[in-house]
Amino acid sequence: MDFIQTIISLLMSLCMLLTGFLDQGTPKHSTNVELVSEEKLVFTDAMYAGQGITTDGEYYYTSGSLTALGIAALAKWDADTMELVASNDDAIPAEYKEFYECDHVGGISYYDGKIYAAVENKPEDFPLVMTYDCETLELIDIYQIDPTNLPDGIPWCAVDGENGYLYCSPFQNVERILAFDLETMEFSHFIELSKKITRIQGGEVYEGVLYLSYDAADSNTDYILTVDIPTGEVETLCSRTVPSLAGNEAEGVTVFPSADGSLIHVLDYDKTVGVYVRHYSVTE
Repeated sequence: MDFIQTIISLLMSLCMLLTGFLDQGTPKHSTNVELVSEEKLVFTDAMYAGQGITTDGEYYYTSGSLTALGIAALAKWDADTMELVASNDDAIPAEYKEFYECDHVGGISYYDGKIYAAVENKPEDFPLVMTYDCETLELIDIYQIDPTNLPDGIPWCAVDGENGYLYCSPFQNVERILAFDLETMEFSHFIELSKKITRIQGGEVYEGVLYLSYDAADSNTDYILTVDIPTGEVETLCSRTVPSLAGNEAEGVTVFPSADGSLIHVLDYDKTVGVYVRHYSVTE
């Protein structure tokens, strides 16, 4: 066992060395945010963090999916050190993989000791929300979501615990946010948006505002959007230009005030080197 761990450690060190040469420089961003810090995840760590991120303030929780290998995973990381604390390498039950072709854990959100995860299947016609115990990452409940207004799956979900709702949307051409009752997961109402948005990869509610991660197609410049929940007013909080040889895909986002001054914590899937966790402060 010690030999295997040594080999894994050496491989991870080699990956870190190689990715250091492949880095293309520091990300640029709009003037109202500052990049406080970033962590680079490679090798098996990146497998756990390529999709969603959320936090309870003490730990970060991430999701990752490698559909070609049948891997759908959750992970728990120490928020100060980013050391891996726990993982669930098989987050989707076997019967859902076999009978419904569920293969993708997307955006996630923390609330009241649970992780809420958006889960999709290959045809993107069987959206689910699965909940997990934040201590063990073990599955608690599975909720089948009405697919009527989710024509291309359920890429993300965000819990609004104060008001008792779970929010989600389609991936493309989003004109309104769907709100579900948090207790029953029954559809409740729409939040009509002030303008159409698209390619939303993750969301989180903080102080009555819904923050969304927007991945611009065929571009390394991505955006964090905000939605005023009562009115549906959409604004651009910031832009982020992330250098990458093979392209960058903005993934999940979570919002929490950290001791280092950062507030926005976002996943970037750098197709050249792995996954970055980037932490931004808001200056304006």
